[in-house]
Amino acid sequence: MEYEKIIIQWQEFEILDFIKRDYNMNIDHNFITTLTGARRVGKTYLCFQKIKELYDQGISKNNILYINFEDEKIFGAEAKDLEKLLETFYELTELNKKQKIYLFLDEIQVVKNWEVWVRKTHDLYQNIKLIITGSSSKLLSKEISTKLRGRVYNIEIYPLSFKEYLQWNNIVYNLKTISHSKKKIEIKKKYLKYLVEGGYPAVHTNQTISSNTILQNYYNSMIFKDVIERYKIKEIKKLQILAKLLFESTSKEISYNKLANKMNSLGFKISKNTIIEYISYFEDTYLFFQNIKYEYSLTKQLGSIKKVYCLDNGLLNAVSFSFSENKGKLMENLVFVELKRNNQEIYYYKKEKECDFLINKKNKIIEAIQVTEQLNELNYDREINGLLEAMNKHKLKEGTIITTDLEDKKIIKNKIIHFIPLWKWLLTN
Repeated sequence: MEYEKIIIQWQEFEILDFIKRDYNMNIDHNFITTLTGARRVGKTYLCFQKIKELYDQGISKNNILYINFEDEKIFGAEAKDLEKLLETFYELTELNKKQKIYLFLDEIQVVKNWEVWVRKTHDLYQNIKLIITGSSSKLLSKEISTKLRGRVYNIEIYPLSFKEYLQWNNIVYNLKTISHSKKKIEIKKKYLKYLVEGGYPAVHTNQTISSNTILQNYYNSMIFKDVIERYKIKEIKKLQILAKLLFESTSKEISYNKLANKMNSLGFKISKNTIIEYISYFEDTYLFFQNIKYEYSLTKQLGSIKKVYCLDNGLLNAVSFSFSENKGKLMENLVFVELKRNNQEIYYYKKEKECDFLINKKNKIIEAIQVTEQLNELNYDREINGLLEAMNKHKLKEGTIITTDLEDKKIIKNKIIHFIPLWKWLLTN
């Protein structure tokens, strides 16, 4: 293995300018930093972003090493090669001994027995900071935690938020005055585009390939590489049909038994347990998320009917074309993903009425959110009463209804209801 060549090429490598992501990638702690997330959401560029930040903080370039283990020059690397690479780095580099050494190990999962070396290095060398990424097709966040045994601080990476999307489009705004600013028109146009196309970085930077083609390719990679190859699925058609049904069910309640019955009616015999197993694979790769109905009993919670959401609206539209016109469902899906991005513990409420989202913190519901494209005579009572019932149940004084345009605050039955447009909520949240 050409250890010297690998090190020298990094030393001569210049990180090109790129658009920053809105992530506070804190590595000032005593843990190994790991980045996980769906494929193509930008984990590698976040490494480069952090490296540039370290340069700006005065960290010597000589004290930073980045290695992508999918580089053909390192193909077949083992733990002993990691040790040799580090030794070669020491030999070829004039280190600033007053500063820490930062090792960025990208796609670490291809290295045989990598976790043994990472654990040993972390435990023995206090002057070395380790930042590692792993592709969801080969290394899941839960596997990283298991292999590294409590030594991990993990950061989950998602597609672009709406805030980031505006930054990437060079749109500057003042949140305090935006509701009355002429910028509002431009922001609302971008919001409508973002609502449908989603936030995958390549969709907004690639000028030669259509967004639909890019997202279809991502979806195929998720299905075939992240699920079928990883879990050695033999009945491929069943898995594909189930994925299609989940796309069609986005933001709706799902029942494993009903999904199995639907599959059987389509001529694909499948058990409830296999349905549960396949959905867990989709969750592992960040393609879908399940949301649980809030119950005080954990047993009831786990046994309740779930709702399903998709990682990205663009991906959803690329695979399930009918969704592009269903703005209400796209809005609800977008709110769920934004709450996930902000590490919220999310549930939904359903008793006599229904409320889309409850936010739990330290075993207490602190917020209730209802999402609807617009309030009108047909849905006003349903949306308001669903929110009020959830607020009364959990003793909340205030609640939120997210719509397309309405911005207001009302007192209804002694409760404060905030009405906020989704585009503004995404910038405020």
